[in-house]
Amino acid sequence: MKLLKLSLLLFTLFFSSMAYAKTVTLSVTHPNARYGVFSTYDLKVEPLKDKSGRVRLLEELVFIDRHGKKWTAPKGYVVDGATIPKFFQGFIGTPYGGQYVLASVIHDVAYDQKKVSWQEVHQVFYDAMLASGVEARKASIMYMAVYEGAPRWGKDTNKHLSGKKILNLVGVDKDLKEVGNLLGNMLQGFNVQVEEKNRGMVVTVGGISKQ
Repeated sequence: MKLLKLSLLLFTLFFSSMAYAKTVTLSVTHPNARYGVFSTYDLKVEPLKDKSGRVRLLEELVFIDRHGKKWTAPKGYVVDGATIPKFFQGFIGTPYGGQYVLASVIHDVAYDQKKVSWQEVHQVFYDAMLASGVEARKASIMYMAVYEGAPRWGKDTNKHLSGKKILNLVGVDKDLKEVGNLLGNMLQGFNVQVEEKNRGMVVTVGGISKQ
């Protein structure tokens, strides 16, 4: 848990410093255009003065995904980085502290607007992370976190990732036990079990079940 506490401390210090800054640049340094392109890789934002951790976009951010679809985060839009479930932030990173920062902004806006299905919103998060140069397995874990952990709307709200989909995402070809071992390693030794029941995924972390 020391790593979790340290990450949360750094998260707090980061936003404390943001509170005194007039302009902050959110940057991606190693993009991969194979999966899509952004209108800028150095996005300027303005931290709100209420110390909430929210930021206002000082310019428009556009992402064109691999299928040619345009996703826009308008200038002036306020985002809070809530893309990443809080439990995972201690291990994967804070919303504005990683190579996935622009993907987080695109996902936040699409999630707020709900103009398309929740599945499409989470898929663009995954594609935008890969386009930002995020390592494939890390992007897959973050995608699974929002797919299974974020509130849903519209149709198929009870749908879960299949075991086959999970195996494809994390790039293993044996069984779900191997996925559990992978997640356990990424979560610093937590006991993680992944199994498929009733055509859905069940993940147990540290004895707490999430279905």
